[in-house]
Amino acid sequence: MNLARVVAVMLAPSAAVGAVVYGPRAVRYLRRRLQGDHPQPAGPPIEQLAADLRRLVRQHHAVKRAPDLMMRAHHLSAIEGAITNCAVQAAVALGVPHPRVPRHSALTATELKRLLRALADAGLVLPTGVGPFAD
Repeated sequence: MNLARVVAVMLAPSAAVGAVVYGPRAVRYLRRRLQGDHPQPAGPPIEQLAADLRRLVRQHHAVKRAPDLMMRAHHLSAIEGAITNCAVQAAVALGVPHPRVPRHSALTATELKRLLRALADAGLVLPTGVGPFAD
């Protein structure tokens, strides 16, 4: 009887640390197993992606027409990167094939135009005649 108490006292700290370290992972695993075939969306809703993409395309058009040449190049590069990220997320959400984008980079103008056209063909409403979507 004393031996069992000694072993329990010796193992208690290890069991407590193990519960703290591995407990959250075990809870997440059990929660996923219990949810079954109800996968959670990987990104924001498609409506939000579409609104963001429309806003970014319009912003790209406005910056491209801005008179300040120094700031324009920097802003266009940043906006094109944001459009790329948003367009790729929308493509994933809609199941549209898209080119692989290197980390910390953006698609070329031609690739971006193709991807935006594919998204529009898939039913995403985008502004026409402005930004990288214009011919």
